[in-house]
Amino acid sequence: MQKQNCKLIRILLKIILLVFAGFIILLSVPRVSAQSQISGQLNVDSTWSRVVYLSIISNFEELNSMSNNMIIEKSKLDRNGRFLFRTDYLPAEYNLYRIHLAKKGSPPASLIIGGKDENHMFLIASKNSSFSIKQSPSSSLFGSVKIEGSHQNKLLQKIDKMVLFADTLNFNGITLKRELIENGLEEELRQFADTCSFSLVALYALYKSNFESNVKNNPDFYNRFIKKWSTENSSYFKTFRKSIPTQNSTSGYPFLYGVIGLFLGVVLTFFLFKREPFKRNPLLKLTVQERKILGFLESGKTNKEISDELNISLSTVKSHVNSIFSKLKIKSRKELLSFEK
Repeated sequence: MQKQNCKLIRILLKIILLVFAGFIILLSVPRVSAQSQISGQLNVDSTWSRVVYLSIISNFEELNSMSNNMIIEKSKLDRNGRFLFRTDYLPAEYNLYRIHLAKKGSPPASLIIGGKDENHMFLIASKNSSFSIKQSPSSSLFGSVKIEGSHQNKLLQKIDKMVLFADTLNFNGITLKRELIENGLEEELRQFADTCSFSLVALYALYKSNFESNVKNNPDFYNRFIKKWSTENSSYFKTFRKSIPTQNSTSGYPFLYGVIGLFLGVVLTFFLFKREPFKRNPLLKLTVQERKILGFLESGKTNKEISDELNISLSTVKSHVNSIFSKLKIKSRKELLSFEK
């Protein structure tokens, strides 16, 4: 009986040791938090390299650009087409990202725009993002994907589908029909941006609407949009604000202050110019020679003495004296002595 008890105790100890060892092993295995990952599954054929690349798009002007510097991570597809990116190292604020694959033999930083071989899709993510991407049967790589766990990216996907649908209608349409489709799409995207509660998604919709061609025709809308997201200081909004001309108000206090300032400037200028003749020194009207002669007159010299001093004729001296009297509005040497300069 005692031997059986000892054997039972040994078995229990082994079980405890095994459980403890298993627990230690589980703790030592690196795990990806369900709260910080982008996972997905893609079915690719043999023409594609089995590597998925994650790139950061620093501003919306780079939507159609690609370089090695933009790629921040890569993930190999397993035999079932699954891939995974950690997001816990990403910035805390939301940014625009792109995942893409490259054709075999093509460099990693290769971008295919349009058609069934389009090799990329855009995503919005932060360090706390966790969502999954699953491809549905389709003739194109990202033509039909389902996103779970991110409402923002579902809206982003909705925008892409709107643009793709309009492009499909445009393909065989006549010129007038294409214009109507494009105008209708742009208006729909603006309405989408106006009502969207996610800043980056709303901005993405505007860029997809080719807003540059509509800014001059509808400046109020874009200024309202900027005002709505005035607290957004990301590089995306800073770049967007630079492309929207500032709306100059013609009413309110700024305009009133401008009118008052202009009025005061005109009044001040008027008085300065009006008062100038009264302040101007009459002696400034005299020529250099007349000033010399004036000095001799003030010292009491006669016309003959002035003629000898300056070596000019007596008639010339008399002519200068008469000009001095006329300019100073005096009639005699006596008045000259009492003249206030």
